[in-house]
Amino acid sequence: MSNMHNFPLYLLDSGDPNEYRQIAQLAKEQNQQLWGATTNPTLIAKKLAGKKVTQQEAYELQKQIVLEILDILPGAVSAEVYADQNTKAESMVEQGKEIATWHTRVVVKLPTTIEGFKARAALRREKIPVNNTLVFSQEQIFAICLHEKIIQQQHGPIQNEWPSFISPFVGRLDDIQIDGMQLVEHGMKIKQKVFEGVPTGTPWMLEASVRNLEHMQRGLACGTELITAPAKVYREWFTTRIQNSEFRAQNDVKQLASIPYWEPPEELLAIQTEDAFMNAITSGKLTIQHDLTDKGIIRFAQDWQTIIVK
Repeated sequence: MSNMHNFPLYLLDSGDPNEYRQIAQLAKEQNQQLWGATTNPTLIAKKLAGKKVTQQEAYELQKQIVLEILDILPGAVSAEVYADQNTKAESMVEQGKEIATWHTRVVVKLPTTIEGFKARAALRREKIPVNNTLVFSQEQIFAICLHEKIIQQQHGPIQNEWPSFISPFVGRLDDIQIDGMQLVEHGMKIKQKVFEGVPTGTPWMLEASVRNLEHMQRGLACGTELITAPAKVYREWFTTRIQNSEFRAQNDVKQLASIPYWEPPEELLAIQTEDAFMNAITSGKLTIQHDLTDKGIIRFAQDWQTIIVK
């Protein structure tokens, strides 16, 4: 596994291969590189433009789009399993294994829930790279890091082309007047704490739900490994650069509420087995539930259903 990269690596959040070609070219003109991609059914639905398909046809379309994007870009493409509030881990694992067969550079997106963690364990044991999505809290970031560390110690080291990913959704926190970028900034510290003294296996932070240049600049400043943004933001980013003073001033104007840093307690840091980890999250000793994660899963399922024939 090679970490020889200049961070952050840029990913485009889109389901349209033509946008990947356009943004990759724009980046190249600025001596930058569009590295990877994130996709989901919402983005696939845009490509269908109102047409409905069977669930199998939707998966095939997602696969076709992912493979086309892989031809354009050198890095990872994240593709999402279907999961609503009732989806069990077994279903996510089955889907994840199928998605992983598409290409060695495909990363399986899983929701950050208890069932999602059960699926994460099964897929990571089989050395399938995963991207934990719909992340909104420091406890969730800590749980992903701790879980990855335990999996690596018990079944690894798992040598993929790159580490697994953690996707905090900064824009959706901004939407409820909370400074979403502080989640990334605090999350980077938590990640370092969990993996202190461990030379390999540290997940990469993938800053997601990026809305503006301030999000881009602050991601750069805090050292996040990956940023995924829509084409609109990249068109501005690759042709404009803003100073630290400017993005800080923008944040002051918006008056977003700060997120206090959450210090992982020693009791949780000491967990060393998968059973103890699962007990901690199922008992609530380590809280991974978040209202925005729950809402995100409902929204995801609704988006998926808009393209599936009943």
